[in-house]
Amino acid sequence: MPPPVLEVEATPVKAPPPPTIVHAPDLDDVKRSFLRMVSHELRTPLNSVIGFSEIISRELHGPIGDPRYKAHAEVIRESGQKLLKLVNQVLEIARLDAGAADLRLEPESPAIAVKRSTQILADEADLRGITFDLQIAPDTPMVLADARGLHTILQNLLQNAVAFSPDGGVIRVTVRGGRNSVLFEIQDQGEGVPAEDIARLVRPFEQGENALVRRSEGAGLGLSIVTLLCRDMGGRLMLKSAPGQGLTACVRLLSAPASEDGAPQEAGPERS
Repeated sequence: MPPPVLEVEATPVKAPPPPTIVHAPDLDDVKRSFLRMVSHELRTPLNSVIGFSEIISRELHGPIGDPRYKAHAEVIRESGQKLLKLVNQVLEIARLDAGAADLRLEPESPAIAVKRSTQILADEADLRGITFDLQIAPDTPMVLADARGLHTILQNLLQNAVAFSPDGGVIRVTVRGGRNSVLFEIQDQGEGVPAEDIARLVRPFEQGENALVRRSEGAGLGLSIVTLLCRDMGGRLMLKSAPGQGLTACVRLLSAPASEDGAPQEAGPERS
């Protein structure tokens, strides 16, 4: 008798699912997300450190038993402010380098921009007897610039001039119109640097043996930020110096187009 035949129903083999295609994220979007994250995660605790240390140093919640604690709180506050400034500069460099600065170019008044920047530094300059000599040509046109970017440019250049000027020195700030441009020139009376060292001053984190770099407490990012901002606003930064002749920084930015009636837009006379 033949053995029974065992019939087995074949299970159909399913085709494997198609592979999921993962597209690489846009690099610019990744950079922007990273900068937003870093900006929040670093600035938030630093603002807390600065704020609470200021509350303690001012004894806003009552007197502190030992006056040394008040002095310590003041050191913490000052250190936090320096660190926050460094963080802001590093983030600014990263934003500009990544093309994520989102600059908005509009007509701005050179006279108003310069006066606001010098007023911010007035107290620091007064403590050392440093004065600003503003020479703004009355026919200077409006400048085409991002308001925040222009403020950052002027603040960095003026801060450098104040930092490296001798006590009682004069910082000359000249503003005038050029061919389709506006020229800002800031000249200090500091020690100056050799001509061969000027190119190094605009490199991020540059440190060296010249007096301009050695006396600064910063990370050497100010001029790098100015260079990138000028580039992104269609302008340029030029530096000239020599030992014993101070440093002159010249920024050239595009002038704003004429107004609708065809007349050039002017910043108005401003001299002090």
